Amino acid sequence: MTTCFSSLSKKRLLLGITGGVAAYKAAELARLLTQDGIEIQTVMTQSACHFVGPVTFQSLTGNPVYTDLWETNAVNNMAHINLSRNADMILVAPASADFIARLASGMADDLLATLCLARDCPITIAPAMNRQMWENPATQRNLSLLQHDGVKIIGPASGEQACGEIGMGRMLEAGELAETVRAAFQTGSLLQGKKFW
Repeated sequence: MTTCFSSLSKKRLLLGITGGVAAYKAAELARLLTQDGIEIQTVMTQSACHFVGPVTFQSLTGNPVYTDLWETNAVNNMAHINLSRNADMILVAPASADFIARLASGMADDLLATLCLARDCPITIAPAMNRQMWENPATQRNLSLLQHDGVKIIGPASGEQACGEIGMGRMLEAGELAETVRAAFQTGSLLQGKKFW
């Protein structure tokens, strides 16, 4: 248990998870932040469910996991509104190249993209993808658009990737992401002492 429990215990994080091998790191992130007393609500894309199961996050957070825009158990069947209104911050980790492109285009074709479009709280994304996908001009253009729109981008790091290549595109480790969330909630600023893209 960290020493910052009392200052974080009333904070609410919406953790968005998209498809990619780095989704396993999101489970450790959820565990770390839950230990801090942060309430976590998880939203997963259908692609994310191919890499890690919703039951994992339900077990770690104690909250149901949402995966479908048409969730029938959501209040008024409007999960995209209710979930974003109940969050102090949205963190999408990992944020795939596909999700980044859809977010930059204002797409609302699944629950996570829709609630990001309907949000009234800050949003941060932690990109994770192959180095060539990261370096692709289209990805860089999408990231610039998101940054212009006020989306915070944290990472990625350089290192060995699941495909066996080495380079930029590796999602930050769970501990680094947890520190960023803690700093944002304690200071109200994601920029203090942090390096961003």
